[in-house]
Amino acid sequence: MSTTSEITKAQNGLRVNAIFMIVVLVIQYVLGMVANLFVKFPDTNKPDQLWASARFQFPTMAHIVVGTLLLVGAVVFVIRATRNHHRGWIASSVAGLIAILAALFGGVTFTTTQVDGYSLLMAIAAIAAFVAYGWGLVANRR
Repeated sequence: MSTTSEITKAQNGLRVNAIFMIVVLVIQYVLGMVANLFVKFPDTNKPDQLWASARFQFPTMAHIVVGTLLLVGAVVFVIRATRNHHRGWIASSVAGLIAILAALFGGVTFTTTQVDGYSLLMAIAAIAAFVAYGWGLVANRR
């Protein structure tokens, strides 16, 4: 059986996890805005050329790397919440993971098609993830 101290420690760990995700989401959003404003893709419809272009532009690569870290962090958060059997954190972390997966879909599809709607999907999904983790902090406060 878990002691009150262990439960509090687990709760604090999940709170730190949520705060980390929010901070990294803000960084990711800023990188996305920088990429949107300053990165130019070639005028082509060939996905391999579009990915090659993305690879050699720092804002885009930074956005991809931070997005990958967010995905890993979201999966780890779901696992930690599930292991702690905390329904509130499970709901918040799963909602955040779903939003990050939607942003990932939008990003990959935008890179290969250059259709602005997919860029918008990334932005909206990032905000949804931010709200999910923020909701977790509010709903699971002591």
